[in-house]
Amino acid sequence: MGTVSRLLTLALAALAAAPACATAQGAGSLPTSDDWRTVPRTHEPVRPVAPAPPTEYADRRVALARTVGGPSAVWVEARGFDELDPFFQDDDFYYLSGVEIPDIALLLVIGADGELEDEVLFLPPHDPVFELWNGARLAPGPEAATATGFRSTRAMPGSEGEPADWPALLGELDVERVHTLETPDWEAPAGVTLASGGRRESDSLRSRLDAQRLIKSAYEIACLKTAIDITCHGLRNALTEIRPGAYEYQAQGALEGTFLRLGGERAGFSSICGSGPNSVTLHYNANRRRLENGDMIVMDVGTKYQYYCADVTRTVPVNGTFTPRQREIYEIVLAAQTAAAEAAKPGMTIKDLDTIARKVIEDHGFTRKDFPHSVGHWIGLDVHDVGGRAPIEIGALFTIEPGIYLPDENLGVRIEDDYLMTSDGAVKLSVGIPSDPDELEALLASIP
Repeated sequence: MGTVSRLLTLALAALAAAPACATAQGAGSLPTSDDWRTVPRTHEPVRPVAPAPPTEYADRRVALARTVGGPSAVWVEARGFDELDPFFQDDDFYYLSGVEIPDIALLLVIGADGELEDEVLFLPPHDPVFELWNGARLAPGPEAATATGFRSTRAMPGSEGEPADWPALLGELDVERVHTLETPDWEAPAGVTLASGGRRESDSLRSRLDAQRLIKSAYEIACLKTAIDITCHGLRNALTEIRPGAYEYQAQGALEGTFLRLGGERAGFSSICGSGPNSVTLHYNANRRRLENGDMIVMDVGTKYQYYCADVTRTVPVNGTFTPRQREIYEIVLAAQTAAAEAAKPGMTIKDLDTIARKVIEDHGFTRKDFPHSVGHWIGLDVHDVGGRAPIEIGALFTIEPGIYLPDENLGVRIEDDYLMTSDGAVKLSVGIPSDPDELEALLASIP
């Protein structure tokens, strides 16, 4: 068993035995490169992650209250329900609650010293007709409080079938300030100020929650590692569909089928499988073209696993062998990625890594026009996760994805991997699919 497998096994055992050890800020030992530097055995099944205990989310709410301060309150609303579409919870609401029920809300009451004085999860009452069509759901009461870890649960305020009367409820609180992530569609009660500033305001709820989400707990790292492993398995299976005469959607089908088969809930974003002229379109996702001999195909994909999203890109020759020109461009992009990854240390920014990778590409005669996007972004609950321009600190996960795109040659190359920042540098987690060109050619040649 590899080091990652041992670490995840121990971490998950610890979570099961003492759930409070994995707090919102990853309390306990911070990850080091020795903990994560390994290559998983790709023939082994993906190791599932046990669902987080309610204390994981309770600790996050306590941490948020401490940073927001008081006396104040925090009000967050869940995503609405559409019976014709699969329901996936809003990322922020899920982060704070772990509850996958639409049209609900939560309220945190924060004391003057930042202590969480009370917390309420508002749930709809039992509705036999709704549950006949959509399945059982939690209703207010002791069972819901135990299942979610909230101190109390209450019925949504207001009459059944009518909009919730939030102003009346908030007016009952002994606070003058209520923090929200979005501007609500109701007026604040008399004497209460709604604070719903955006990311540009450092004291807003949005900015403080973003900063908290940026540093991952042990549970979150385990979920992301599993999402990444599943994505790498998907890319390996996609290679079995890549050959002259096949279609881009066949690679997509192999990818996304693997995501579901190995436990991913869905693709985290529209899968990009762009060949030939489509390889130079950054977010091409129609995936309908027939693959031709001599093409390169860019596959930029990722699954969601327990809401956490991977993002991995591989570019491979359709016929299994790089031409000299394709290999030339590919090796420049790989060198740019390697330079940025090796230089990455805690406290650096993604912009710093962009500068390093871009210099490698520009030293070979290419310009910003040929590499028109940033070198990377954060990953977490969202594929382009929150964090903005913050420094890369220990426990943050991010991508490094340089590329070169030459429309006149119908030649695009992008290589993207997912990294965890540790105390002594960035560790690549997406090692389940090779990026070395010789290894890719060997892998393609091994496919029957």
